[in-house]
Amino acid sequence: MMQTIIKFFKTIFLVDLLKGLWVTLKLHAAAGVHLPASGRAPADAPPRFRGVLRLQTEPGTGAQTCIVCDQCAKACPDDLIALGGHREPGQKIKVLDYFDFNLSRCSFCGLCSEVCPTKPIKALIMSEDYELGSYSRETQILRVDQMYDGVSIEQLYALASRNIFRVSESLNAG
Repeated sequence: MMQTIIKFFKTIFLVDLLKGLWVTLKLHAAAGVHLPASGRAPADAPPRFRGVLRLQTEPGTGAQTCIVCDQCAKACPDDLIALGGHREPGQKIKVLDYFDFNLSRCSFCGLCSEVCPTKPIKALIMSEDYELGSYSRETQILRVDQMYDGVSIEQLYALASRNIFRVSESLNAG
């Protein structure tokens, strides 16, 4: 009879739950897990860490490295990449007009960056960015001006004015 009453009071006052929470709080405070404020993966991140998809430019000239081959869009198992370009008269390679990437459904498998044929610098990489949360679905769709790793939109427009990189007309309007 007495054990039934004790069990009843433990159930009512959630004693076991409170004990478990106390242990969790003690251990969490002692662990002190801190992520860097930069939004990049910490230095002790695994070497195979895959963050958000990014486009790269030539380091010396700032020219685009994407040749608009569409291999990344074909390799994506979730069909999240849409890109297109045009060929300038007298030029061999295409110029990237748009590159849209739907981050909200990405599984970060890395297949898109693996099939990128550009060498010596891969046009498409999985960056070290890990802060990908947002409050709306529209911000989860990355456009070409948000895809360049470490290059601001002002720098892209400066490159476009020198005909090194072409920014699509839809980006100029918005």
